[in-house]
Amino acid sequence: MDAARLTDEEIIYIEDRVVEAVHPTLIGRKLFPVEVVPNAGLLTVRGYKRTDMSQARISLHGDGGSFDRSRKTAFDVTVPVIDKKFKIGWRELEASRYAGQPLDLQDAENAALQVAEEEDKLLLTGEYQGWKALGIEGLATATGRLTEASAGAWPANALTDLSDAIAELEAAGHTNKSMYAAVLNSTFAAKLRQLVSNTATKWIDVIQGQNPLFPAGIWVSDNLFNSAAAQTNALVLELGKENFEMILERDMSVYELGDEDMNLNCKVYEVLTPRIKRSTSICELTGLT
Repeated sequence: MDAARLTDEEIIYIEDRVVEAVHPTLIGRKLFPVEVVPNAGLLTVRGYKRTDMSQARISLHGDGGSFDRSRKTAFDVTVPVIDKKFKIGWRELEASRYAGQPLDLQDAENAALQVAEEEDKLLLTGEYQGWKALGIEGLATATGRLTEASAGAWPANALTDLSDAIAELEAAGHTNKSMYAAVLNSTFAAKLRQLVSNTATKWIDVIQGQNPLFPAGIWVSDNLFNSAAAQTNALVLELGKENFEMILERDMSVYELGDEDMNLNCKVYEVLTPRIKRSTSICELTGLT
């Protein structure tokens, strides 16, 4: 058996392990519908910004009138590769095969976690000050997104802030309440777990009680930033493929190639990008304290 190559079974085992390691951390994928493109060679993909038609008519017989079409404004988004390298020693591989024991995959799992972190930054935030991402916009940096200034002093004003952000979505025509979701970083999520004064009720239970503000969930990620690299923002979203989606050209995979020392130079990689079609489905709460 060639010690400088992984078998198909070993590659499948490694890929299963890295996916298992990163799945709980991938918040962006829980928010973005996935559009699979079976060609990892495409450097850009096209999308269309959607605008509404003119108003419908009310008439007695429904005759006459004119045809109308939604105006679709084309735009292209860059599709990057996200990758992180790791190494498997040839003697480590030989020992694993001889003893019939699984490989130690700490390095592979760690590499996958680094890829997952960059993926979430790309989807949730996009390029921001100090973090380059080929100019790709995510949810928190999407041109034309709605914004709402926070009243500060969370958790006391959290319900007001989140309700005001929902009102912004509703005013822009995004009224599918069953698809409302919010994204917070861990600092502000922790504040929502505090008790309302003089009660045994947590703020999160007030917001997500019998009639939750966010039926699609409140998600926590420390990969959410604003464009200036601060973590004083939150997102309120109307989910849906008509609003935004993740273009997936290659899901998380493992590549390996033997080097001159017979070790395996490996990398975890994926090819994907966010495509935001209706930026008014995003309201960024700013200036949280």
